[in-house]
Amino acid sequence: MRELIIIGGGAAALSAGMYALGKQIDFVMIYETLGGKAGWRQSLTGQEEVEYLAGEEAVRIFERKIAMQTDRTIRDTVTTVQRTDQGFRVETRNHEVLEALAVIVATGATPVRLQAPGAHELLGQGLGYSVTTHAHLLAGKTAAVIGATHRALRGVAELARTAEKVYLIIPDPDAASLPMMHAISQRPNVEILSGYTVDEVAGPMNVEEIIVSRNGQQQRIPVDAAFVDLGLRPCSEFVRHLVRTDQEGFIWVDERMATTVPGIFAAGDVTTSFGEQVLIAIGDGARAALSAYDYLLMRTPMTR
Repeated sequence: MRELIIIGGGAAALSAGMYALGKQIDFVMIYETLGGKAGWRQSLTGQEEVEYLAGEEAVRIFERKIAMQTDRTIRDTVTTVQRTDQGFRVETRNHEVLEALAVIVATGATPVRLQAPGAHELLGQGLGYSVTTHAHLLAGKTAAVIGATHRALRGVAELARTAEKVYLIIPDPDAASLPMMHAISQRPNVEILSGYTVDEVAGPMNVEEIIVSRNGQQQRIPVDAAFVDLGLRPCSEFVRHLVRTDQEGFIWVDERMATTVPGIFAAGDVTTSFGEQVLIAIGDGARAALSAYDYLLMRTPMTR
């Protein structure tokens, strides 16, 4: 039996792994891919330099260090986590069942994809799913945000600080968060297109325009970038039967990244403390590992 199992391979999981290495915890990390979303850049028309992403260097260092720990890494998918008398039983799709005294879940969340021509082909070429990460590229430019989630509306508010023009495209106006909607509607550089659907994301190499329609009438909107936020799906299915989650499946955690089940901790985008930034995920992962370490210290002498 291990002391700790870390599930996930993104910034939060890697940070937790680095903390565990430093404290000489007997751990294993189970992941599908290493690195997570830390390197998801945007390339806009006329962009002269490669986009700088805060925290990416740290994630790459963590990734290289963890990848060298071949006896501590398993590339696989976790199917379920079960409680046992001693700790937790973690079942994987292709490897053996593993057991540990504590578990950290850091599996992230996946965005609901825009189903429109050009959306897949121009991903990373001016189309993205995180306003917060890439807003700095749009100073003095024109951007579109598609969606009416809290994150989408917050993204519009952030873009409006520096962008010349921001279009908010809301396919379902009933889904809008009214208090924030009122605030952003007062911004002189924000135009709200309510009840419009996206027919196409267009551009030869990078996003150059969004084609939208309402009641059969099409409109072409020239933009430098488009950000989609139709919702997130937390990758928490394998623990929802154990820990408390919100209605969408995000894992509830306290200020120490502890879940409602003693011995299970969570970090990063899969949790209710969601911040969707690499630097925040790194902090969350380290805090979750610290809390797991404290939990283990109370359970076992952890001698070598």
